[in-house]
Amino acid sequence: MDDLSQSQYLDLAEQAMRAVENAADAADLDSRRDGSVLNLELDNGEQVIINLQAPVQELWLASKSGAYHFRCTQGRWIDTREGLAFGELLRRAVTEQGGPQLELDPALG
Repeated sequence: MDDLSQSQYLDLAEQAMRAVENAADAADLDSRRDGSVLNLELDNGEQVIINLQAPVQELWLASKSGAYHFRCTQGRWIDTREGLAFGELLRRAVTEQGGPQLELDPALG
């Protein structure tokens, strides 16, 4: 786990959220941001939710397939349980729920 200042965490987390928003826009996927919560709504009504958890410096991902917590390690958001990359799990969650393939920044995994 990297030792990040709160401002470093917020900068990295905001970059990740913007990258997801950009990928959603490119895939014509509805996204809505409300503060620290980003909701991706698929055409079939399913949802994938990403939110910032500043007190613990994590990104959380909630989908039908489960809930995941990610910490920034060496500049990458990695799942705290299985060590999988945020981008990999996000793409999987969206496609498993019937959504489009997201083209994410390679830095997200």
